[in-house]
Parts: sequence; structure tokens; C-alpha cells
Amino acid sequence: MIRVVLDSNIIISSIFWSGSPYEVFKRGILGNYKIVISSEILNEVVDKLRYKFKFPEENILNLVDILLTHSEMIQTKSKLDIVRDKEDNKIVECAFDGNADYIVTGDSDLLVLEKFENIKIIKANEFLRILENN
Repeated sequence: MIRVVLDSNIIISSIFWSGSPYEVFKRGILGNYKIVISSEILNEVVDKLRYKFKFPEENILNLVDILLTHSEMIQTKSKLDIVRDKEDNKIVECAFDGNADYIVTGDSDLLVLEKFENIKIIKANEFLRILENN
């Protein structure tokens, strides 16, 4: 099964808007591929929803429950320094330690890398095309 790390911007976008991020997230929850996540990514999602978007706490807890139920939570051990925005290294660390095939993101600091080791870094619409062809 394809293993994928979703950047926090994909998860958050899937909550507020329809479109490619929503479709990617939905298909992961439905089991079309395996979502790989770390506590660092989950904490970033929770913090942004709580403090930036003032999202209701009950809804945040529901999202965390959905993610924990339908994702593989991994502990990252690697400490990488490859992304211009140092905060984004946690995404690559999760993908690397979680043996992910893809990172799906809308973040240009990650997208510019295109690839790390054997992990492809792509936009949501590109990943949907890959799912359609499998």
C-alpha cells in the first residue's frame, strides 16, 4: 500500500475547503492509501486549528480521533536539516522514518525539493492523479 505523509497545510485545507486537499484526505481516511503521521505534525495541526483558526475544541478532538484511527503514528528519530524553513524538516523526518512513498504538500519550501531519498514531494492534485492510475 502507498504510504503518504500529509503536510499540516493539506490536513487543515481539507477541513475548510473542498478541492484536491479534501479529496486526498478523504481517500486516506477511506483506506485508498496509508496516512503516516507523527506527533510533531499532529501537534502543529492542533495548534494551528486552536490558535490561528479558533476552531472549536470538540471539533479538534474529533479530527485527532479520526487521524489516530485512520493513520499510522510513527515516532521520528531522524534529525534532518534540508528544508529552507526549518519548521518543515519534521515533515521530511516523518516521511523518512515512516518509510513513506510521498509527501503531499502545498508548501513551496518542500515542493522545491521535489524528492528526498526515494520520497516524492508533490501537490495534492498530482497525488490524486497517481491514485487514479493505481
